[in-house]
Amino acid sequence: MDADLLNDGARLVHLLGLSLGLAIALLAGASAARAVLRPLHEREVEILQTLHHFVTLGLVLLWASGLTLLWLRTGFEVAQFSPKLWAKLCVVMILTVSAIAIGRIGLPTLLRFQSWWFGDIPLPERVQLCALGVLSAACWLSALALVVFGYFKTLNADQLTHILAVTLIAALFLALLAATVTPLIAFLVRLKKRRSAAQG
Repeated sequence: MDADLLNDGARLVHLLGLSLGLAIALLAGASAARAVLRPLHEREVEILQTLHHFVTLGLVLLWASGLTLLWLRTGFEVAQFSPKLWAKLCVVMILTVSAIAIGRIGLPTLLRFQSWWFGDIPLPERVQLCALGVLSAACWLSALALVVFGYFKTLNADQLTHILAVTLIAALFLALLAATVTPLIAFLVRLKKRRSAAQG
């Protein structure tokens, strides 16, 4: 097979995997966030499980096409790996670990507390769910940025490491903040509903 054709095909699959994973991951996150305003139904959790399969498919496409591109461009010679390439590998590895954790920990936890308001879920599980969701979204967006913006090609390893570290720390901070304020949001929403019912 022609090397240019294989390269273009791998790039196409790479973009498809990235687009699929990012779009479905953000959709799943938005769907799960409904639990902040009301308990999730069992059917909604089942839909989240289905969406997770599509995210996994996106990741598989990302890995398969990424490794193909890596072989075409470097022959898997580590000395030829650029700082941007190392950053991409780190992000996709974190994404993979995150996806496994969501499937094995996050979704079963949501299923266990499906009739609960998110703010009523015990704090450890709430922090865990927020961390998994926010970290996944941050990594998918980081992967998109690394593919789209040529600016990252000009950065050295230290600069890229700093950006990635700040991104992950910010994501975890947002997760902790979300886990902390959701009980207040649940209280205010229920209070508003009670007042509306009393006035009605």
